[in-house]
Amino acid sequence: MPALPVPVPADEVPGASIASALWNAQVRDGIGYLLNEPVFVGTQTSSQNVLHNTWTALNLNTEQFDTYGGHDNVTNNSRYTAQVPGFYAVCGIACFTANATGVRAARIHVNGNVVQGSCQMFMTQNTNITGVATPLRTVYLSAGDYVEVAGYNNSGLASPGLSTGVAADLASALFVLWSHA
Repeated sequence: MPALPVPVPADEVPGASIASALWNAQVRDGIGYLLNEPVFVGTQTSSQNVLHNTWTALNLNTEQFDTYGGHDNVTNNSRYTAQVPGFYAVCGIACFTANATGVRAARIHVNGNVVQGSCQMFMTQNTNITGVATPLRTVYLSAGDYVEVAGYNNSGLASPGLSTGVAADLASALFVLWSHA
Protein backbone atom coordinates (compact mmCIF):
# COMPACT_ATOMS: atom_id res chain seq x y z
CA MET A 1 0.00 0.00 0.00
CA PRO A 2 1.37 3.45 -0.85
CA ALA A 3 2.21 5.96 1.84
CA LEU A 4 -0.88 8.04 2.60
CA PRO A 5 -1.16 11.49 4.16
CA VAL A 6 -2.70 11.81 7.61
CA PRO A 7 -6.46 12.03 6.95
CA VAL A 8 -8.30 15.26 7.80
CA PRO A 9 -12.00 14.84 8.59
CA ALA A 10 -14.33 16.83 6.36
CA ASP A 11 -17.43 18.73 7.41
CA GLU A 12 -20.57 17.32 5.81
CA VAL A 13 -23.77 19.23 5.16
CA PRO A 14 -26.89 17.52 6.59
CA GLY A 15 -29.05 15.99 3.90
CA ALA A 16 -26.31 15.95 1.26
CA SER A 17 -25.30 12.62 -0.21
CA ILE A 18 -21.75 11.44 0.22
CA ALA A 19 -19.85 11.59 -3.07
CA SER A 20 -17.40 8.81 -3.89
CA ALA A 21 -14.45 11.25 -3.66
CA LEU A 22 -15.50 12.25 -0.15
CA TRP A 23 -16.07 8.61 0.83
CA ASN A 24 -12.65 7.62 -0.49
CA ALA A 25 -10.89 10.54 1.18
CA GLN A 26 -12.67 10.26 4.54
CA VAL A 27 -13.37 6.57 5.00
CA ARG A 28 -11.27 4.41 2.69
CA ASP A 29 -8.06 6.47 2.96
CA GLY A 30 -8.51 7.05 6.70
CA ILE A 31 -8.82 3.33 7.38
CA GLY A 32 -5.97 2.65 4.96
CA TYR A 33 -3.74 5.09 6.83
CA LEU A 34 -4.54 3.56 10.21
CA LEU A 35 -3.68 0.12 8.80
CA ASN A 36 -0.42 1.43 7.34
CA GLU A 37 1.01 3.96 9.81
CA PRO A 38 4.64 5.06 9.57
CA VAL A 39 6.82 2.46 11.30
CA PHE A 40 10.61 2.25 11.29
CA VAL A 41 12.96 -0.27 12.86
CA GLY A 42 16.61 0.06 11.90
CA THR A 43 19.63 -1.77 13.27
CA GLN A 44 23.38 -1.66 13.07
CA THR A 45 25.14 -4.67 11.54
CA SER A 46 28.63 -3.14 11.28
CA SER A 47 30.69 -1.83 14.19
CA GLN A 48 31.25 1.89 14.61
CA ASN A 49 33.77 3.70 16.80
CA VAL A 50 32.38 5.98 19.50
CA LEU A 51 34.99 8.41 20.83
CA HIS A 52 35.64 8.71 24.58
CA ASN A 53 33.37 11.38 26.20
CA THR A 54 31.55 12.11 22.91
CA TRP A 55 27.85 11.64 22.09
CA THR A 56 27.75 9.97 18.68
CA ALA A 57 24.76 9.36 16.39
CA LEU A 58 24.73 5.64 15.64
CA ASN A 59 24.71 4.37 12.07
CA LEU A 60 21.82 2.08 11.14
CA ASN A 61 22.63 0.18 7.98
CA THR A 62 19.79 -2.37 8.03
CA GLU A 63 16.03 -1.83 8.03
CA GLN A 64 13.51 -4.31 9.41
CA PHE A 65 10.62 -1.94 8.65
CA ASP A 66 10.39 1.42 6.90
CA THR A 67 6.80 1.74 5.74
CA TYR A 68 7.10 5.37 4.55
CA GLY A 69 10.68 5.48 3.25
CA GLY A 70 12.06 7.82 5.91
CA HIS A 71 15.47 6.12 6.16
CA ASP A 72 18.36 5.66 3.75
CA ASN A 73 20.89 2.89 4.47
CA VAL A 74 23.72 4.94 2.90
CA THR A 75 23.11 8.71 3.16
CA ASN A 76 22.71 10.00 6.74
CA ASN A 77 21.96 6.43 7.82
CA SER A 78 21.77 7.40 11.49
CA ARG A 79 18.52 9.27 10.76
CA TYR A 80 14.87 8.47 10.38
CA THR A 81 13.17 11.44 8.68
CA ALA A 82 9.44 11.92 9.24
CA GLN A 83 7.43 11.82 6.03
CA VAL A 84 4.18 12.88 7.71
CA PRO A 85 3.77 15.18 10.72
CA GLY A 86 2.58 13.87 14.05
CA PHE A 87 3.50 12.43 17.40
CA TYR A 88 5.87 9.48 17.28
CA ALA A 89 6.84 6.92 19.93
CA VAL A 90 10.63 6.58 19.79
CA CYS A 91 13.24 4.52 21.60
CA GLY A 92 16.72 3.30 20.83
CA ILE A 93 19.53 1.12 22.02
CA ALA A 94 23.30 1.65 21.96
CA CYS A 95 25.45 -1.48 22.18
CA PHE A 96 29.14 -1.55 22.98
CA THR A 97 31.87 -4.20 22.81
CA ALA A 98 33.29 -5.73 25.97
CA ASN A 99 35.05 -3.22 28.22
CA ALA A 100 34.78 -3.08 32.01
CA THR A 101 35.70 0.60 32.45
CA GLY A 102 33.44 3.64 32.70
CA VAL A 103 29.94 4.62 31.68
CA ARG A 104 27.76 3.52 28.75
CA ALA A 105 24.77 5.59 27.66
CA ALA A 106 22.10 6.07 25.01
CA ARG A 107 19.74 8.95 24.25
CA ILE A 108 17.42 10.23 21.54
CA HIS A 109 18.07 13.30 19.36
CA VAL A 110 15.57 15.23 17.22
CA ASN A 111 17.23 17.37 14.53
CA GLY A 112 20.51 16.94 16.41
CA ASN A 113 19.14 18.14 19.78
CA VAL A 114 18.73 15.90 22.81
CA VAL A 115 15.19 14.93 23.81
CA GLN A 116 14.82 15.75 27.49
CA GLY A 117 14.33 12.61 29.60
CA SER A 118 15.55 10.24 26.87
CA CYS A 119 18.95 9.39 28.36
CA GLN A 120 19.77 6.13 30.07
CA MET A 121 23.26 5.81 31.59
CA PHE A 122 25.01 3.29 33.81
CA MET A 123 28.42 2.24 35.06
CA THR A 124 29.66 -0.96 33.52
CA GLN A 125 31.77 -3.71 34.97
CA ASN A 126 30.75 -6.02 32.21
CA THR A 127 33.25 -7.90 30.08
CA ASN A 128 30.56 -8.86 27.54
CA ILE A 129 28.73 -6.84 24.90
CA THR A 130 26.62 -4.20 26.66
CA GLY A 131 23.32 -2.72 25.47
CA VAL A 132 21.79 0.46 26.89
CA ALA A 133 18.16 1.18 25.98
CA THR A 134 16.59 4.63 26.09
CA PRO A 135 13.22 5.11 27.76
CA LEU A 136 10.28 5.26 25.34
CA ARG A 137 9.62 8.92 24.52
CA THR A 138 6.86 10.61 22.55
CA VAL A 139 8.11 13.38 20.27
CA TYR A 140 6.40 15.61 17.74
CA LEU A 141 7.99 15.56 14.29
CA SER A 142 7.07 17.84 11.43
CA ALA A 143 7.56 16.40 7.95
CA GLY A 144 11.32 16.64 7.33
CA ASP A 145 12.36 16.46 11.00
CA TYR A 146 14.69 13.60 11.86
CA VAL A 147 15.29 11.43 14.89
CA GLU A 148 18.45 9.50 15.90
CA VAL A 149 19.78 7.31 18.69
CA ALA A 150 23.15 8.42 20.07
CA GLY A 151 25.66 6.44 22.11
CA TYR A 152 28.24 7.56 24.67
CA ASN A 153 31.08 6.00 26.62
CA ASN A 154 33.90 7.14 28.85
CA SER A 155 35.94 3.96 28.74
CA GLY A 156 39.14 5.96 28.57
CA LEU A 157 40.09 4.42 25.22
CA ALA A 158 41.89 6.97 23.06
CA SER A 159 41.05 7.39 19.38
CA PRO A 160 39.43 5.51 17.73
CA GLY A 161 37.42 4.96 20.93
CA LEU A 162 35.18 2.07 21.95
CA SER A 163 33.44 0.10 19.20
CA THR A 164 29.75 -0.57 19.09
CA GLY A 165 28.93 -4.22 19.54
CA VAL A 166 27.01 -6.31 17.04
CA ALA A 167 25.73 -9.77 17.95
CA ALA A 168 22.99 -12.04 16.62
CA ASP A 169 20.64 -11.00 19.43
CA LEU A 170 21.94 -7.54 20.41
CA ALA A 171 22.83 -4.51 18.28
CA SER A 172 22.33 -0.75 18.27
CA ALA A 173 18.88 0.10 16.94
CA LEU A 174 16.20 2.77 16.57
CA PHE A 175 12.44 2.16 16.84
CA VAL A 176 9.97 4.79 15.54
CA LEU A 177 6.17 4.48 15.44
CA TRP A 178 3.68 7.20 14.42
CA SER A 179 1.02 7.43 17.14
CA HIS A 180 -1.31 10.34 16.26
CA ALA A 181 -1.63 13.72 14.58
